[in-house]
Amino acid sequence: MNTLSSNGELHGTVALVTGGGRGMGLAIVDELLKNGAYVSLIDINKEIRNNAISELEIKYKLSSKSRLIFIKCDVTNEIEFEDSFKKTIEQFGKINIVVNNAGIMTKYMTSWELAIDLNYKAVVRGTMLGLKYIENNEDKKSAVINVASIVGLSNTVLPIYQSTKRAVIEFTKSIGCPFNSKATGNNVRVMAICPGATFDGFENNIEGKNALQQEIEDLITSGEEIPNPNRILIIQSTDYYKAAFLHIMKNGKNGEVWIAENEQPPRLTHFSTQY
Repeated sequence: MNTLSSNGELHGTVALVTGGGRGMGLAIVDELLKNGAYVSLIDINKEIRNNAISELEIKYKLSSKSRLIFIKCDVTNEIEFEDSFKKTIEQFGKINIVVNNAGIMTKYMTSWELAIDLNYKAVVRGTMLGLKYIENNEDKKSAVINVASIVGLSNTVLPIYQSTKRAVIEFTKSIGCPFNSKATGNNVRVMAICPGATFDGFENNIEGKNALQQEIEDLITSGEEIPNPNRILIIQSTDYYKAAFLHIMKNGKNGEVWIAENEQPPRLTHFSTQY
């Protein structure tokens, strides 16, 4: 897979990552640090912050606040969210990359209002703040990357999760289209990534991995009138997701939506525009 190397191609860039304290968000923070970036880790949970920051400081031999800071923030709070951008700039002088990763997985109609606020509204707000605070250059070291999901491209039985992730995809495509880029005069790339099932910790737990894969496959295919008999669903580790993220940073264009699933190289999604 063609990716940015870990020898500093992102050296000197500043990234803000929401929901960066665990899971895929933490994986992205890790990879950004590995590639030489300065990172503002945004999360609402202080406990997560203490563990994540400590581990990363040890791993990359970072002194306090040298290349990594934590900002406690509820991204559904407009004032707090914008303040996190200002604090990042106060610490590091600029922002080049915004990763709108924060979100929640909801089954059926549970916590639907919070899911809309977090999975969609906060992504829209984070994108607009990114376009406001990122220097208006078209380059391979600047971007807003919105984290959607493969579920947003499926017909599932998860009405709120699916619809919010699909909304992220459609928003990203539209705001990044040539017409809107020209209308706003903003050259910062806005892209989306749709990861498949991504979890760590199953290296020595094949039985647990298979059970989770089956559960996820059932949730995705149960909403389809004619399920695809050739569908493949493999739980991938965050290593595949991190590689996909860096590939998209290097190769992605404004308004593009990428899929990263099943331990495969990332691929660009193509949408029909005719109805």
